[in-house]
Amino acid sequence: MQQANPQNVIITGVPRSGTTLTCHLLNKVPNVVALHEPMIMHDFETLPDRPSMRDAVDAFYAESRRSLLASRTVTTKQVAGKVPDNPVHGHYAASGKRESRAERDDIVVDKPLTPDFVLCVKHPSGFSALLDLLVDRYPCYAIVRNPLSVLASWNSVSFPVSRGHAPAAERVDRQLQADLAKIEDLHDRQLHLLSWFFGRYRNHLPDNHVIRYEDIVATGGSVLKSITPAASALHEPLQSQNVNKLYDRDLMRALGHKLLQADGAWWHYFGRDTVEKLIPA
Repeated sequence: MQQANPQNVIITGVPRSGTTLTCHLLNKVPNVVALHEPMIMHDFETLPDRPSMRDAVDAFYAESRRSLLASRTVTTKQVAGKVPDNPVHGHYAASGKRESRAERDDIVVDKPLTPDFVLCVKHPSGFSALLDLLVDRYPCYAIVRNPLSVLASWNSVSFPVSRGHAPAAERVDRQLQADLAKIEDLHDRQLHLLSWFFGRYRNHLPDNHVIRYEDIVATGGSVLKSITPAASALHEPLQSQNVNKLYDRDLMRALGHKLLQADGAWWHYFGRDTVEKLIPA
């Protein structure tokens, strides 16, 4: 199996689990660049097979490294020229959902980079679906979060996960697409999708390559040293959003009880007590 540059790192994870926060923090580390969903995953539909999709990932890394070293510019989703800590607004729009504030564009990376700098690229859905092929070529890491908080966040945003879908993953994994299409109830569909994400990491990554959002917050980001040792110097003031005031408390209560009754892959990483503690009284 061909090995890519070991300084090219795959970051994936459950949507709304802190993957963008991870990139934001890694960008504070010297000689590291972390990109937030820079690839256009719709393009995967034009490719003939999954190995071709992995080849497209290889090509993106190569072009991004070339551009960064030549001109310090690179494409990523960004807000005001930077990768944000959270890509969604902190308020509800007229649609009744929180909407994204990030747009894909070129940014300037204004810090020194050596030719062997660490380049992290984050895509939660597409990379999760392609993970079985990526692990043979890249160091791969996944970010996870308490499943009840994830579901509460999913239902607060205008992203496809609020409808129980992950289009980028479904383009790569047609069985997932077919399975989701058969589930009529929204929250049952979300639970199936949530378990699929956690199952991908359980099945394809060692546990020390799966990082909990809760540990990122508790350590101020230094737990990300498993991705790059220099992150051990991170000590950012972070506050958990697991019981975000924007989350619907009644819905959290209902979803919490559904989680406790389900046999999902999330239990590999979180005990039932961690969900019980978040269920509103």
